[in-house]
Amino acid sequence: MFSFLSYLFYFIAATASPLQRRWLATKKNPENSGQIHFAFQVTIIVSILGLLLPLFKPFHLTGNPLHLISIALVCGISGAFVYIANYIAQKHIEAGITTIVMNIYTPITIVLATFLLNEKLSSMQILGTVLLLIGMVIVSKKHHLGKFKFDKYFLMMIFSGVMLGISLTAEKALMNITGFSAGTLFSWWSQCLFLGIATLITKNRSTYSKKDITITGGLRFLQSLSWVILLLVVGNLSIISSVTTFKVVLIFIGGAIFLNERDDIKRKIFGSIIAVAGLLLMK
Repeated sequence: MFSFLSYLFYFIAATASPLQRRWLATKKNPENSGQIHFAFQVTIIVSILGLLLPLFKPFHLTGNPLHLISIALVCGISGAFVYIANYIAQKHIEAGITTIVMNIYTPITIVLATFLLNEKLSSMQILGTVLLLIGMVIVSKKHHLGKFKFDKYFLMMIFSGVMLGISLTAEKALMNITGFSAGTLFSWWSQCLFLGIATLITKNRSTYSKKDITITGGLRFLQSLSWVILLLVVGNLSIISSVTTFKVVLIFIGGAIFLNERDDIKRKIFGSIIAVAGLLLMK
């Protein structure tokens, strides 16, 4: 029963967070300004709430300090790029398409883990990557500028997904060295730091209200927390990854119902099914 409730919590949180972000981007900020500062404000909330993680897993520091700092820098820089590219492009990319495109992180993570963490790459994972790419092309019709050309916002979202793959690989390396809680917190606070630096350099200023910032940060944290709870309750990463992949379909449905994103819906559903099949093969 607790496993079922954990999955339910995940699907609600993992669907609500991206839908709310898309709604904010389209309804509350017509000029799409201040996204870097907004991302920084959101990560502050996530990082502060992340201090609750030691309640689930004990916090302890182990490993070479220089190694920890170096990997945390990779997490921070790549993670900052994830937020910046994603938040700027979100206004122009539908929620369901964003979810599929961001899943490009999966094959990126697999490839990096193969070379850097001594994990094996299987033929099924290669096939899954091909299917994911096909699904991405199918759902992204409105962003095509040519046969193999896409508009800049779609490319920014792809870049965000690639950076996410790098960030998650580095975060996993931190966890391998110093444990779950410490590794996660190092990663999150490092991302927060570099987003703060980016905000200072660009003099970017958010136009969102405190209420919008708090809700966005809270939902983002709940999405992350729901994943942590699944790992603790279910334990089997392969099963969790396979089941949670279906959030792609839920976000497409949610986008159609709550955001009226129904253009070419049959094509999008077909593309999402192919993408989900590819993701399942990669697990």
